[in-house]
Amino acid sequence: MLRKFTLIFLLCAGLHSIAQAQVLDSVSIYLPYGTDTTCPGIQLTFTAVQSNDTFTSTSYHWYTDNTFTGVVIDTFYTTALVDGDSVYCMIYYINSLGVLDSFKSNQIIVHRSNLIPPRVLISLTTGSNPGCGATPLTFTAYPVNGGTAPTYQWMVDDTALVGEDSITITRYFNPGDTVSCIMVSNSPCAVPDSAISFGVPIIHDSLTATDSIFVNRNPICFGTLDTFNAITYAPGGSGYSIAWYVDSVLIPAAVGNVFITDSLHDGDKVYAILTDPDPCVINHTTVSNVVTMTVIPLQYPFANILLTEGANPGCLDSPLTFTATFGDAGIGATDTWYINGVAAASNVSTFTHTYVSGDVLTFQVQTTDGGCYNADTFTTSSFLMIRDSTPTAPLISLIGNLLVANTAGTYTWYYNGNIIPGATGQYYHPLVRGDYYVLRDSANCPSLPSNTLYISLLGINNINGGDDVKVYPNPTTGIIDLDFGQAMTLKLDVYNMYGQGLLHEDIDNQSRHEMDLSYLPEGNYFVVLKDNEGGSSTYKILIKK
Repeated sequence: MLRKFTLIFLLCAGLHSIAQAQVLDSVSIYLPYGTDTTCPGIQLTFTAVQSNDTFTSTSYHWYTDNTFTGVVIDTFYTTALVDGDSVYCMIYYINSLGVLDSFKSNQIIVHRSNLIPPRVLISLTTGSNPGCGATPLTFTAYPVNGGTAPTYQWMVDDTALVGEDSITITRYFNPGDTVSCIMVSNSPCAVPDSAISFGVPIIHDSLTATDSIFVNRNPICFGTLDTFNAITYAPGGSGYSIAWYVDSVLIPAAVGNVFITDSLHDGDKVYAILTDPDPCVINHTTVSNVVTMTVIPLQYPFANILLTEGANPGCLDSPLTFTATFGDAGIGATDTWYINGVAAASNVSTFTHTYVSGDVLTFQVQTTDGGCYNADTFTTSSFLMIRDSTPTAPLISLIGNLLVANTAGTYTWYYNGNIIPGATGQYYHPLVRGDYYVLRDSANCPSLPSNTLYISLLGINNINGGDDVKVYPNPTTGIIDLDFGQAMTLKLDVYNMYGQGLLHEDIDNQSRHEMDLSYLPEGNYFVVLKDNEGGSSTYKILIKK
């Protein structure tokens, strides 16, 4: 006997446990109906049926009275059995575990007799009884021990019907007729050799069609798909039709026993009309019961989120606070904040978080009370975070008559705490006494403020002829020529970006001066010229090697 073991491996707490489900593979044998008792010498057909087909290499071994017959297929034909002989089948196969296995079928005891009364049964196989007289009926005979070529005679009220001698009869009958059949067997052991079936009375009546409907759901939410089914009795057969109505208006597209719609309104009345043209039917048109629909209007949940603290675009290390509002979501609605599709907080109206650039924030409201909503879940529009690293706070110096930030970039200059319109460069020439500082701008994030310088001496003029001074080449590898356009006596100072003095020279009555800065590293520097009258001019140069 085969036992299949299906092993289901379950992982639990790091251990494997094995659950076994057992399936039995088996075989059974049977004889055709009516051959359980037969004449001696009549061929019998035994058939073996296995319980499933999951095993392979199957062979069948038939036994009579525990003796192997040599037959190894699934059907066993024999004429040699006598009364009381037993028959069974053994199957041999490879089971699902790859193991040779076997199973023994049920056992059938053979009955043989020289005196077996024949029998015949009749059954209505086409039409209905009771039924309509306008419809023909078909009866079929089923012989038992009828031999190889039984003959038939159909009877109505014990009177033979001329020409009706086949295994079936099809005709129109009168109400009150009793139909029966005589079978004559040619079996050698049929005693007597004929049998008559029981009589079937024919009943004609007037038939009534019926039609009732039921709906899948009522009440429903507006716009919900709903299904109506018609339970009909149409005795006229397949010639009937069903039409559906909503508030007495025919729905042309709705035909058949099922009506599906999502267009119902509150108070709509739905019914069906069955039409059966068969002449046997009394009521050719039948109106079903009426279903009055309750349709609940939809609510439309809404939600919004607003940035209430912080700025976006903004700095990576600056947290942002959002506030959410929502409504029309019923009782017990839940709300969830999502960052990049992952839940980050639930059931809070404000949410504070520090983001990286590219993060996406959404807010979702989900209804829980089973009410009618246009959507059970509502999600706000996405909020894209644009964040930059915070730049290092700049350092400013007063070099000559220029305020200079220590690194190149885009800046916002402030005077006495107010933005100076248009002042966005690395340098700024102050025009008014007061406090000055600067913020360096990245694409989306400003730095902390620089140091603050108070500018008090603004009465310094440009050196005489300063507008005519030429400083070249610029950029330079280190050698700088200054052409004053006229002989001048000046003091020359060179500063780096931090305002540190790197070189001082006196120029005495010269129209041209050369200086060597090749010993300085690459970068931006400032040349400040001052005359004896207090005038001053500043020039930016770039050393590039």
